[in-house]
Amino acid sequence: MNQGPFNNQSGVAVVDTRSLPACLDAVAAARFLGWPPYFMSMLARVGHLKPLGKPAQNARKWYATVELDRLSRDPVWLDRAIRILDRLVREANGKPKGKEPEEPLAS
Repeated sequence: MNQGPFNNQSGVAVVDTRSLPACLDAVAAARFLGWPPYFMSMLARVGHLKPLGKPAQNARKWYATVELDRLSRDPVWLDRAIRILDRLVREANGKPKGKEPEEPLAS
């Protein structure tokens, strides 16, 4: 059976952070969390996820593996992240939440 960093004998996904590098770029960090890569920039933009250092807006972002591991185990942080992402994606797509507003009656 494959014993990679994300597997154990019971088949449950367990991350062994000792076999991962100390820092991950945004794509690897998104893979670590199981999200699409564009989620990372959205969370960083609103301040819900902090990259290491103080990178310029267009610079490559790096994230600490130990911090990603801690956040991935925090259900409150994950819930808030998903709510933020849902709102941002909905706004980007221009779709209002809930019912669409009714059109005013023509006189």
